[in-house]
Amino acid sequence: MTQLKKDWITDGLIDFEYKKYVLLAYLKHVEQNFDKTRLFPFLTELIEHYKDAKMLKDKKKTIRSEMPKEISRLDLSKLEIIYKELDEEKDLLKDIEEIVDYAIPTMERTLGKGKELHEWVESELKIDPIGIIPIYKDEGYVMLEVGDSKLTSVFQYQVKKFIMFNEQMRGVYFKFIDNIARGVGDTFEQIKLRLIKTYKTLPNPATFLIHGGLPLPLEETLIPMSKKLVLKTIHQL
Repeated sequence: MTQLKKDWITDGLIDFEYKKYVLLAYLKHVEQNFDKTRLFPFLTELIEHYKDAKMLKDKKKTIRSEMPKEISRLDLSKLEIIYKELDEEKDLLKDIEEIVDYAIPTMERTLGKGKELHEWVESELKIDPIGIIPIYKDEGYVMLEVGDSKLTSVFQYQVKKFIMFNEQMRGVYFKFIDNIARGVGDTFEQIKLRLIKTYKTLPNPATFLIHGGLPLPLEETLIPMSKKLVLKTIHQL
């Protein structure tokens, strides 16, 4: 089980043992990726599933009130219709609550491993400016060099604004430029000068080097964490 549907709790067969099997298979897959230092998209997807389960638990009273009911009797003295919940719907809600009550702490254990890995990677990566950082920092270059790799991966970055949940947010986008083999005597300043000569659209780009002592998966960890680091650094400058 490599993925979990957003509505996995209520989709299909609603049976505790079956849903437990589905969840544990998914979490096993997530933890196997964590063991390989692969953070994304596994951590973000797990966080979303966890939030959904918490929301379902918090709103279980609403769910119960919306369950189909049948009329039990008419109370003419109070001009009220007295309802009686259908037995099978009560059983269904009970099953969902049992699944949610199991899923939340089980997810929390895997989330804890993911957050520890996230913090560790964050502590491993360092960011340094290359040359003078201009006033305009929303576009520039990022060089990535981790472990004993002989290549420096170069990306053009751009900070973009977007609206989410009626709030203005900022995100960083990377565009791959080149993998550069640095020879003896080659400096990051020299790479920056070559970029300026080659790409005229950024005559005075903000340029950063992100580096670390251990190799990290590029797509699943290094690039997403570098985006966060760039955004955080730009905000602080």
